[in-house]
Amino acid sequence: MKSQLCVRVFGVFLVLLLVAGQAVDGAPATADKPAAEKPAAADESAKAEKPRVVIGRIEFVVVRDVNLRLKARIDTGAGVSSIHAKILEIKKTPDGERVKFQITDAQGVAKTLERDVVGWSQIKVMGTDQKNRRPIVELRICLGGKKLKGRVNLNDRSAYLYPVLIGRNLLNTGKFLVDPSEKYLIEPDCG
Repeated sequence: MKSQLCVRVFGVFLVLLLVAGQAVDGAPATADKPAAEKPAAADESAKAEKPRVVIGRIEFVVVRDVNLRLKARIDTGAGVSSIHAKILEIKKTPDGERVKFQITDAQGVAKTLERDVVGWSQIKVMGTDQKNRRPIVELRICLGGKKLKGRVNLNDRSAYLYPVLIGRNLLNTGKFLVDPSEKYLIEPDCG
């Protein structure tokens, strides 16, 4: 009876020892292979990971392709970003379609760009059953000190307060956090 109790206690002790000594990779510790400690690389990568940049609900952006500074509304509900643009021409090419468009800053400085159309978006017009078909182009934007490249649809945003709407596609690219109680937290300085 006493020997059975000793065997049970020893067995429980071994189980506890093995559970407590689990290796990081999930392999149990043994007498010849002690439990591994957490790799230093995991701790270093956590320290090396840059903190996310916090931006406000309204920020300035720079369209890097033409060095225009514009006000932008940050919209985590919008999937794709949008910019106010006057479409001058859409032409077919052997490689697809190209769009020539003009964007203007708050001082009235207008710049003309020409880009490949990388897609089209169908956006429902609020209060109607109509849909607007908008060309989507890739633009290089500076936001919160980060250089971003992403898809932006071209739209007449003249009825809106902000000529640029930054959607989740660019927010995810830059790994931003948005503080909706703030505005203009970081200048778009991308050097």
